[in-house]
Amino acid sequence: MLILAFAACKSKVVQYPVTYDNDRQKFMEFSQDRNKQILNEDNELIENYIDSLDLNFKKTSYGFWISNSGEITGSMAKSGDVVKYEYEISNFENEVIYTEEENGEQTIMMGRTDIPRGMQFALQMIEKGDSATVLLPSFLAFGGYGDRNKIMGNEPLIFKIKMHEIQKKSR
Repeated sequence: MLILAFAACKSKVVQYPVTYDNDRQKFMEFSQDRNKQILNEDNELIENYIDSLDLNFKKTSYGFWISNSGEITGSMAKSGDVVKYEYEISNFENEVIYTEEENGEQTIMMGRTDIPRGMQFALQMIEKGDSATVLLPSFLAFGGYGDRNKIMGNEPLIFKIKMHEIQKKSR
């Protein structure tokens, strides 16, 4: 037994982690190309939609379009402010996905609530008492998974938002 124990200890094999650098690189390139393709498709759909309307939209630095001036003022909501708003979500076939009645009036603290990123940015660009239509590419809406209910993955969306109240955080 002792001889077997010593023999077993003598020949330790060092195992190194297996790397798949080439496969990882290929996957990252594929993923980047796919995301660029989705964004191009979203942008083309949005631009065609804008061309079909009499409403003017401004493209923001965040990557979405908004029907108001898109200018941020000091009276608009910032992170930490509490806002009350209503919204409706539609697709680009003008089918309403969620109505204002379904969503109800929302009260959230900016930057502390789990809402789509594009919605978060858009709420910071709407004055109290004002409304705006926001055209979001899918990466700023519900992304690749959708909402796992009525919104499909990689679906660009139209948000119609009415800002009721902005309670500024005491700074």
